[in-house]
Amino acid sequence: MNEENLDIVKRVLFNREAIVSMIIPAIIYAVSYWKFGLVFAVVASGAYAIIASFFLKSTKYIAFFFAFLGLIEICIAWLIPDAWLLDTLFIKSLIGALQVAIAFLIFSILKKPIPQLFAEAGLPELKNWEFSSTETYLSIWQRLSYVWISIYFVKALIFLFFYPVDADTLVILNLLLGWPLHVSLIIFSVSYVRVQFSKYDE
Repeated sequence: MNEENLDIVKRVLFNREAIVSMIIPAIIYAVSYWKFGLVFAVVASGAYAIIASFFLKSTKYIAFFFAFLGLIEICIAWLIPDAWLLDTLFIKSLIGALQVAIAFLIFSILKKPIPQLFAEAGLPELKNWEFSSTETYLSIWQRLSYVWISIYFVKALIFLFFYPVDADTLVILNLLLGWPLHVSLIIFSVSYVRVQFSKYDE
């Protein structure tokens, strides 16, 4: 990755939206689990998702989606008997991967690809680019969105592969297939989009 691409990745990963929606929740989940256990980790990450939704202005629709997932996590922790909790959280993780894929698909159908929303949150100047109003610009983001959709469907299959699962394995899967996967997709996305944009940038 060249220096310019690396700079863009840093701007996308470490802008306020990405830190609030991606980095902080991963840290909360990991620390809460190792210090206080699975139930506390679920409640803490769910509560954080709800609170964070009030601070994600430029990606507010995605934030509401995260808040909804946070409510589901809290309900699971409070309502499900302890004996069922692990299997229920596994199913929730599996469904969560499918939910993300479906969310990306829905936003793509609405012509609001989620990668585009996050990129424009980190790089507002994209919106001022004349090319951004073209169908080609949108189609680039749509194709990228389909890559994300495919990856999250694969993530769901990986969860299925490891079933039945113990608590430690479930947490490790959630961590490895959470923030690191997201970062890898962003790095790929930056490289892909720059190559595509270079064909049309005058």
